[in-house]
Amino acid sequence: MRASKSPKLHFAIMLMIVLVWLMAYPIARSLVPDTTFSEPFDKIYNGLNVLFTALAFGGVVSTLLFQVEESKVARREEIERSIFELFQTFTSLDFQHVKDCSFRTLLAAVKNREYAEFLASRLFVVEQLPFPVASTATLCELDEAKKNKSEEDIVHADRADRLMLDNMLNFFAMLAQRESSATVIKHCDFAYDWWRPVLWLIGQLQQERYDSSEVIRKYCKNQLIVVTLKSLDSIYGHGPLKTREEIWEYITHHPKLIAFGLDHRFQALTDCKAG
Repeated sequence: MRASKSPKLHFAIMLMIVLVWLMAYPIARSLVPDTTFSEPFDKIYNGLNVLFTALAFGGVVSTLLFQVEESKVARREEIERSIFELFQTFTSLDFQHVKDCSFRTLLAAVKNREYAEFLASRLFVVEQLPFPVASTATLCELDEAKKNKSEEDIVHADRADRLMLDNMLNFFAMLAQRESSATVIKHCDFAYDWWRPVLWLIGQLQQERYDSSEVIRKYCKNQLIVVTLKSLDSIYGHGPLKTREEIWEYITHHPKLIAFGLDHRFQALTDCKAG
């Protein structure tokens, strides 16, 4: 269907040019003195040059229109490939493991502020906080596999989960940076409404560490999570969170985070002024 449009359009343009050329002589005869056309073979049929020029111009126009149509087709195919590739990635069994580990890590941050601060610090290469031993109970609560393990084994298992979170953050960063994201999301929303509040929690803690540390700003140039979240919020149609107070208000009053067991110590951040 797509391929048949261009030849028909090309034929219509050429036919229109020929018809205009054929009509030019009788119209001109009716508008100007007969003496002007006393030598038709000399005067009018030299108009073949005009015809050929017009046909050549029509060919150029047809080519440009054909290229525009081909560009639209290529764009549609690119978007379709993006949808298929991202959907395949997001629904694959391997990536399901990534999502499970990532969300488990984020839930531990929701339930335990010390762990949340630790997690945010580990997103930078410098000024990383030590593992909070007091958070092991929270980690074991969220993962049966961690129960009855030694502290060393729990730390090792937590590190593996945090590596999966890095993969998930990279996935959302990639989604936010694609030009076709808005169209892709219309077909696959990737459960962003579930991820949004927990990611904003970690993203804001990361932002505050970045803002308060000259060392981090000097040595860490990776894109912050909040940059990805602002882009995704815009794509998904969420209202922008413009200030620190708005962000913590959103986090501490989000019904899902409260249902997850949000650490009450986060509430204090709602009333704090940005430093």
